[in-house]
Amino acid sequence: MLLANMAVAHIIYGLFHEQALLRRHPPPQTNMLDDLAAFFEELGVKLDLRTAGALHNTLNETVGNDQYSAARKEVLTHMCSRPMQMAQYFCTGVLRDETLFRHYALNVPLYTHFTSPIRRYADIIVHRLLAASLGSGHQFGLDKSDIQKQADHCNAKKSASKKVQELSTDIFFSVFVKECGPLESEAMVMGVLDQSFDVLVLRYGIQKRVYCNVSIVY
Repeated sequence: MLLANMAVAHIIYGLFHEQALLRRHPPPQTNMLDDLAAFFEELGVKLDLRTAGALHNTLNETVGNDQYSAARKEVLTHMCSRPMQMAQYFCTGVLRDETLFRHYALNVPLYTHFTSPIRRYADIIVHRLLAASLGSGHQFGLDKSDIQKQADHCNAKKSASKKVQELSTDIFFSVFVKECGPLESEAMVMGVLDQSFDVLVLRYGIQKRVYCNVSIVY
């Protein structure tokens, strides 16, 4: 599937240099990445953050045979997801700098969605571009502004659906705890604040903030 998507991306970009609908994944936010690397270095963990593949290999190297190592990898993976940005659809005629076309997570220069049933609208545009490239469809009539408008629409809907998914997960987990709780599970501390601390509940794969009842005496 990935090879098909990459091949189609190269074809439509080669023949429709100004109108290709591609999908890019920007690299992680630099300032957050630097802070994360410095934090891990203090813990004695050196992460290679140059590419997604290098990061994946580094995380795998941190895993040993004991239960603690597996838990540590889960925490590291969760923390490494924070600086990551969302992938976006774009029109090549609007974003002209080819260095920005790359897909960081997949580590490829050109990518699109040709075989993604859950993103059918983007698929339709890419299919029409490919058909026109092969001379087996109607002439493609959308200009770069039309393509970018549809790309922005797809990006906005994807962002909205992600937020709804996260909120839905929180709601259903709350219902689950209410009906089946109280629940006990091991957790690892992700961060410590003034009057609270964040933990990753390993059994359920969720992060929660625990507030402390601190009495301040003057």
